[in-house]
Order: sequence, then structure tokens, then C-alpha cells
Amino acid sequence: MKKSLLSVALLVALSACTTSKELGQPLEKWHNFTSSSVSTPQLEENQSQIVFFRQDDIQGPAVNVYINGNYQASLLPNAFTPVTVCAAKTLISSSFSTNAAFGNRTHGVNYTLPVGQTTFVKVIQDQRGQLTFVRVNEQEAQMVISQLPKENQTLSRVPAPEQCGEPVLANAELDASALFAFNKAGYNDILPNGKQEIISFARGIASLSGVSKLVVSGHTDPEGSVAYNQRLSQQRAETVKAALVNAGVGLPIEAVGYGKSQPVVTHCGALTGKAKQVCNQPNRRVEITVYGQQQ
Repeated sequence: MKKSLLSVALLVALSACTTSKELGQPLEKWHNFTSSSVSTPQLEENQSQIVFFRQDDIQGPAVNVYINGNYQASLLPNAFTPVTVCAAKTLISSSFSTNAAFGNRTHGVNYTLPVGQTTFVKVIQDQRGQLTFVRVNEQEAQMVISQLPKENQTLSRVPAPEQCGEPVLANAELDASALFAFNKAGYNDILPNGKQEIISFARGIASLSGVSKLVVSGHTDPEGSVAYNQRLSQQRAETVKAALVNAGVGLPIEAVGYGKSQPVVTHCGALTGKAKQVCNQPNRRVEITVYGQQQ
């Protein structure tokens, strides 16, 4: 009797598998994508959002995306992934998915993300085949993403933004080439348009409530020695700090130079001459970051 029951059960199981194959249906169904447009979540007072997307112009397997070293997603061609993060300075990095090495969690680009802002970031591949990112304006990004599915096959390891530090209320990236004469850093070296930019930003700060401090950070491109770039970036940060004080900002201001350690673009290495200089322009900057609590 037991043998008969076992035979019947085995026959039923085999019949089910055969029927499934005959119908052309997989035994398991994986939902890699969901049809979804980008929506702005109900961001809290210390949160920001990043939307990563990849098109079909990258040669290689899935692209692992990391935020401050934490895994977010493995982007397949023509897909996007959104994530809510703390409104802060944020490192994002990437590498191709592989079982032969750990992913790149430490070398990437650095974006400062203010409260309530959605930043659209495209994964790209430079002329040497290396992965990196570029920021894309909202209108252009939304047009592309409206044709892409939201990726759904992996589980994000990015911590929920529940214990954030003091959030970024506002951030300005001032082009160093527009601020200073070439290789200059003194107050008298600030160009007229640069002085006007600083004054305009100082006036805007006055309209913000809950501001606790400002951080002025200087940055350079990758060319030149570490020591020279560090010194130049620090001097420029100190000069912009002095200009803000002269413009009437009475809040605590910290000035710090990062040299070439915190780029916002990293895909210029294969270029030469004028093309490389233009490509690296976003890295030559002074950022003014406003911290505080919204009221």
C-alpha cells in the first residue's frame, strides 16, 4: 500500500514538471523589474533622494552601485533605482558585478545633497571602460527614466536615513575658474563675477531659518601634486570664508581644503589637452554648504 502511494505521488510530481515544460512556463518566476515612474517620496526634514539609471551604452554585466560603501543595487541595462538617504555629503561608487573580487566601495564621486532634493545620476563608462557617474538635470532624466522600468531583483543594504547628523539646508558649487584668476587664491584675486556670486549666496542665507553653521570647502582637479592642490584648495576656502564675512554673514564658518580627494567627475583620465581641462572643470570648485535644522 505504501509503495503504491509513493508511486502515485512520484507520478504526479513528474507529470507536473512535464506539463510545466510543455506549456513553456518556468518553474520559478523572478520579478527583476517593476513598471514605475520616479516619484518624490515624503522626505523628512533630514532626507534627500538619489535616482540612479543606466542605459544600454555600457559594455559589461550588471553594475553594482554603492552609497557610502553600502550596496544599493545591481543595475541592468535600461533600468533605474531610487533610494532615500541622509541630506549630507555622500560618496557614491560602482563596479561591475563579479564573483572574483569585492566591489568598489571606496573610489567614486562626492555629492552634497540638500534637504528635500532629488538628484538624478546616470551610470556611464569612460573611454578606458571604467565606470563612473554624471549628474543629469531633472527634465532630461525624467524623459529618459519614463521609458525605463524600476529594478526590483536585489535588496538594498543602504541604511534607512533615520539617524542622520545635522542636515544640509543648502549647497552652492562655485566654479573656481569663475571665482579666481588662474592658480590664484587671494582675496584680491577674486574675479568681479565671483564676488557677486558670493554676495548673492550670502543674501540667500539670510532668508533661511535654523542655520547653525557654514562649511566652505575648496577642491581641485586631479592634475598636479597632492601637496600643491591641498594648499591651493585650503587657501581658496579661507578666502571665500573671508568674503562671506565681508558680505555680512555672522554665522560660524569653517574653511577646509580637500585638494583633489573629492571629485565630482572622474571620467577625464583618457582625455588630453584642452578637452581634459574642460572635462575636469566641475572638480575645480569651492562649495559653500549650509547646515542646520529646518524650522
